[in-house]
Amino acid sequence: MPELHLMKKFRLLIGFICLFSFLSSVAQTQKQLIKVADTYFVDRDFYGAAIYYHRAMLLDSNNVDLIYKYAEALRNYNEYPKAEKYYAAVYKLDRGTTYPLALYWQSVMLKHMGDYKNAKKNFKRCERYFKKDKNGFHYKKVLQEQKSCDVAEILKKDTLPFEVKNLGNNINTTDSEFGAFVYDSMLYFSSLRGKAITENNVVLDSVYVVKIYKAKQQNGNWKAPLELPQQINLSEMHAANACFSKDKKSVFFTACDLNYNCKIYYSTYKNNEWQKAKALPPNINNEASTTTHPMFTEYNGKEILFFSSNRAGSMGMMDIWFAWHKGDFTFSEPINAGSNINTIEDEITPFYTPEDSSLYFSSNWHEGLGGFDVFKSKGEPGIWQKLENMKSPINTSTNETYFSKFGSTAFVTSNRKGSITKKGATCCNDLYSIKLPEVIKPKIYTSLEELQKYLPVTLYFHNDEPNPRSRDTLTQYNYLSTYTEYLKQTDKYKKEYSSGLKGEERDDAILDIEDFFEEYVKKGVSDLNQFMPLLIKELEKGSKIELTIKGYASPLSKTDYNVNLTLRRISSLINFIIEYNQGIFKPYLNGTATNGASLNFIKIPFGEYQSKEEVSDNINDLKNSVYSRKAALERKIEIMAIRLTEKGKETKGLDGSETRDPILFIENPIYILPQKTPNTDTEIEFTIQNNGKNALKLFSAEPDNGLIKITLPNQPIEPMQKDKIKVLLPSSLPEGFLGSKIKLLSNANPNTHWLEIKKEN
Repeated sequence: MPELHLMKKFRLLIGFICLFSFLSSVAQTQKQLIKVADTYFVDRDFYGAAIYYHRAMLLDSNNVDLIYKYAEALRNYNEYPKAEKYYAAVYKLDRGTTYPLALYWQSVMLKHMGDYKNAKKNFKRCERYFKKDKNGFHYKKVLQEQKSCDVAEILKKDTLPFEVKNLGNNINTTDSEFGAFVYDSMLYFSSLRGKAITENNVVLDSVYVVKIYKAKQQNGNWKAPLELPQQINLSEMHAANACFSKDKKSVFFTACDLNYNCKIYYSTYKNNEWQKAKALPPNINNEASTTTHPMFTEYNGKEILFFSSNRAGSMGMMDIWFAWHKGDFTFSEPINAGSNINTIEDEITPFYTPEDSSLYFSSNWHEGLGGFDVFKSKGEPGIWQKLENMKSPINTSTNETYFSKFGSTAFVTSNRKGSITKKGATCCNDLYSIKLPEVIKPKIYTSLEELQKYLPVTLYFHNDEPNPRSRDTLTQYNYLSTYTEYLKQTDKYKKEYSSGLKGEERDDAILDIEDFFEEYVKKGVSDLNQFMPLLIKELEKGSKIELTIKGYASPLSKTDYNVNLTLRRISSLINFIIEYNQGIFKPYLNGTATNGASLNFIKIPFGEYQSKEEVSDNINDLKNSVYSRKAALERKIEIMAIRLTEKGKETKGLDGSETRDPILFIENPIYILPQKTPNTDTEIEFTIQNNGKNALKLFSAEPDNGLIKITLPNQPIEPMQKDKIKVLLPSSLPEGFLGSKIKLLSNANPNTHWLEIKKEN
């Protein structure tokens, strides 16, 4: 487990000398041994607890409650193989009756051990213990872990040529070190190191806390570290996670009292010494939550603080947040980093580098090798691209956290094998250095045409909204007002769509609606909020821009009515753009922008022309024609394409005709796999032709899983020319693989197309 990531879950290892003395003088009955072990467990000394649970088991090895406690203690100090063995024993004796989590934790231990095949089988078995609560964490987690095990099988074969080295005995101890940060040629890090430790690893220190240290490298070796002064290592508090401002005048860090109430503190450097640390303001240090892992840096010349917190508004447990520095250690209201980064579990230890415009962080939800993996997302605050797992050897099947990067050297905290420890091979965290290849500067996008990969932005509506029972083509409503009212109807949708159903069918219907609102309705607004700053940025360059907006409706009303309805929906989005950020777009819309930039719209109201045939149009069957997921998916508008227009040229075709856009044509978009796949890697080719009048650019190809690799053409495809997309299927496809869908994003109109690989029937 990474230190200080969920402070209320963590305590330090404390030796209870009085209990040792007591047990040496009296007969050690099983009951007494369990009582001592329980005391150690409550105080988070899992190593000590495991010793006494094991002694108790020597007196009775068939006590399932005791075996489970022993397995829990082993897991909590990362003794994975032993924990797996005893969770398996509990499951064999109990079959999930009293301890339904035994099989789940056995699966987690198998994944930590790198046995992904058996871990996946066990996670699959776990489903039946959690399926009664399909909205619950554990049900979602076991489904996610099955996908993660498939990805891990691929990742473990894709080792990067990086050199990872333990920083050695002067830095690392048999306890835990974490959170490296380089500042002014010094290495700063956090460490839990007792000064008086017995042969049995019992710490005798009266106050045993995490402190921040600094060390210097000389002739390739690290010198003995020094504690930072008491202005930072505050008396009887844990101090960790130090980072420094660019001007070298401020340090930010986490400080926690002995009950693990944690806040972010800062200290300033004046008169050749650090001043006594103070807590950041309450809008950062929310009293009702954990606030930790500060990362103070700059973006576009503005100072910004990233941090981890489980504050209100988080998407799960711990989330990544950021806030802009307004000066004098006051900050804007914190902003959640968004659903591209955060999940229903933990995202922690952020590290942002302006040099490569990347946010590095650790997550135990996103698909990885095991536990916490380090991930990377390019972008800017609030606009994050698709995640990249940092792969092996940076990540392992154990926990990797606190990734930091300084030039060609990076650091990571890990409890992998090779760490210095006396309590088991993977007990405790050490600091590791990573030699990185030369940094290649990322491509800077210069036109919105290339930024079309952020499209489409899809926004959803309740039936006959806005302005129901109207034939108007315009509305006074702003899209966000219709969105807010739509969300209020979530419970009604669940009630109506599940009516008449019982048991599992009813649960599935409710889950179907919940998924729709989370994965489609809310995501649409999130995408819109990411898209708008990009649009402004391009207009500020002086660009003349056309947005193509298409409107759709379910088939409940007649075609002419639905055309007007979709125009009202498009109108609500245009109202949103007009009112956005206190009218920042108005000069570009009314032709008064001093830089000559302009923003225009192509409106394409499809009505229900393109709605799916299986969607009900029966007005007497509102359950399926209004409240079903299928019907709800049809009621939408999409920002489909962005085009830069030349000065003096008029927009053509409100119905989308006569366009000079590229036209993407796929000769055969579906590839059929044989039932028995070969034992070697298989390369599949899809032929793409550009039937338009301008060059076709393929921006990305996103598969719905991490099992396949895709190679796009290196150059744009000229008009009436062909090229190929190559897809590599590895020989190690998991059992039960049925195929994959691949989303293509391009500068064509529409800009989204799909490829499909599926097994023959």
